[in-house]
Amino acid sequence: SALYAAKSGKLYIGLCTHAEAAHFFEFDPDGARMHHVADLTVFKGERGKGIRTSGKIHVRMSEDEQGRVYFGDFCEDTGPECVDPASYRGPHWFRYDPAKRQLENLGQINRQWGLLGMVLEPKYQRLYGLAEDGHLYYLDLKTRVTVGLGRVDDWDICRTIFADDEGNVYGSFPIGRVWKYDPKSDRLLDLRGTRVPLDPRATPRTMSNPMLDRKVYWRVIEWEPKERVAYGVVVGDSMLFRFDPYAGPEGTITPLVRLCADRYLNADPSLIPVSTLALTITPQRKLYYAPVVSVAFDYAGTSWDVADERKFTAHLTGKDVPPESALIEYDLDTKARRELGLLRTHDGRRVFGLGGACTGQKDGKLYFVGAVEERDPKRVANKIDNKWPFSMSLLCYTPEEGGAK
Repeated sequence: SALYAAKSGKLYIGLCTHAEAAHFFEFDPDGARMHHVADLTVFKGERGKGIRTSGKIHVRMSEDEQGRVYFGDFCEDTGPECVDPASYRGPHWFRYDPAKRQLENLGQINRQWGLLGMVLEPKYQRLYGLAEDGHLYYLDLKTRVTVGLGRVDDWDICRTIFADDEGNVYGSFPIGRVWKYDPKSDRLLDLRGTRVPLDPRATPRTMSNPMLDRKVYWRVIEWEPKERVAYGVVVGDSMLFRFDPYAGPEGTITPLVRLCADRYLNADPSLIPVSTLALTITPQRKLYYAPVVSVAFDYAGTSWDVADERKFTAHLTGKDVPPESALIEYDLDTKARRELGLLRTHDGRRVFGLGGACTGQKDGKLYFVGAVEERDPKRVANKIDNKWPFSMSLLCYTPEEGGAK
């Protein structure tokens, strides 16, 4: 989800891997120049040490009034299994100054558990991070002190958090629950009456692997400042919802419409692939979202009590299919929803799973980052199921014109 469009017009990209290193890039649309800022394993002095390394920038980046960009890192299974996981030196907060082209380490977050969700809150001048250990942390940008606020989750961790314009911070946890951090009282609260809208038909019902599933909280959420509400997408069935934190004593969540591909709108909700992180809202109050149209790109969305989910899905559909992406448009004012079709590059290559989306603050174009079919053997990063070669790409789409680049 680490794709950010800065006020300067430049884009900032963080890439993830389970195998090697997290990388941080800057892209200038004027001239289409890509600048590789840092390999975090080199920047942090981890490279060549025989230790677990920083493999992911998984957070939505943020920007301060000076145009400096913030993010955090983490290690998720990065490195060979024979390397002791305890050798990881811990995650850190980072700040990049584009004017100086300088990346700065602002300090360690904890000993082991890196960030999945992050948001910069300007009122209190804090950088909040939700870590793998289920704890919420913040960095005081004035004092450079990191504070652990306590546990907000004890299972899997929601991938995005948000802050309202009064400085409160929110996240989701199973089953369909919402937590809130109130900086005025310095308290973490589990909201009692506010629930993420869950379709019980989409939740897992397996006997061989009985467990809470990632389907039961929100996947991605974004604050809409004009309306002073947040719009989010449920993991299990891609249901779009509106969260008004000021309506009632704890806020009100209203389900709106499913943003899955059209083919699933009238189907069994359990068949809908797991939602993606590719969501963006434009200044014109149009929401764009890129779901996959077959099996999920990063992990299976349906448990069939079988060893190989993708092989069994191929058996059900009668064909072996890659996880291609579509593009959905939703007008927040008119409530009109439409699928714009499958995503293709200008030279006809298929777009597989997308992990991030943003709207250019200067050019108004939509930008996406993810896996794209790769025909040049020299540029192949990997193969999906050892069948479909891909490279990691930055894509751009102009809503008024259509077409891909």
